[in-house]
Amino acid sequence: MRRQHIFIKYVAIVAIMLAAGALVQGAEPSSSSVHKYTAEVAKFAAEPAPAPGGILMVGSSIFRKWTNCVQDLAPLPVRNRAFGGSRTEDQLFFFDQIVPSARAALVVWYCGSNDINGKKTPEAILQNTKEWLKRTRTALPQARILLVSVIRAPQKRTAGLLPQVDEVNKDLAKLAGAFPGVSYIDVNPALETADGAPVAACYVSDNLHLTDEAYRRMTSVLRPVMEKEWKAAQAAKP
Repeated sequence: MRRQHIFIKYVAIVAIMLAAGALVQGAEPSSSSVHKYTAEVAKFAAEPAPAPGGILMVGSSIFRKWTNCVQDLAPLPVRNRAFGGSRTEDQLFFFDQIVPSARAALVVWYCGSNDINGKKTPEAILQNTKEWLKRTRTALPQARILLVSVIRAPQKRTAGLLPQVDEVNKDLAKLAGAFPGVSYIDVNPALETADGAPVAACYVSDNLHLTDEAYRRMTSVLRPVMEKEWKAAQAAKP
């Protein structure tokens, strides 16, 4: 009985420590933040250390599933550390494992879509993104940052979430104007018809994630901006 009592106390202490760790990291303490992506993020540490001055792509599954991004964006020195179906709170929780060690000159961000699906408000998404920007600026003072718009996917339209998507994208554009060295790009026009309808060939069966055609279109608009921002970062080196 005594052993059982000690064990219960030990479990309680560990649980409190985990929750406190989440709060210190600035993320909302949730089971997904503490457990869900730990193994996936740990794999980044096992990779060879990237050369300083490259490009880091961070965010959720739109980037994670872009498995050909290194080839598509070559010769830009791209490293993709997007993970899972992450939300902005997960990016904060795992920040120290992802961003500082990349030693990147340009960081490209895509996140917020899963927050919207999870009924997070645009205001909450804005606050988490702003916190992430501040941490990135502290960890990589010379790096430039490119914020990519949340995609106006058919799934968002069916769920009635387009107003939230549009509000988040407006917030991202405003953040880019408020932070030195931060830019914003809207990739949605490349994935829509002239009248703003989604191009069906750009989406897989879940009407959320992207096909090779969509990534080809994204590359056509992202590459020039990434090249410009990366070259600007290189030119600003002391």
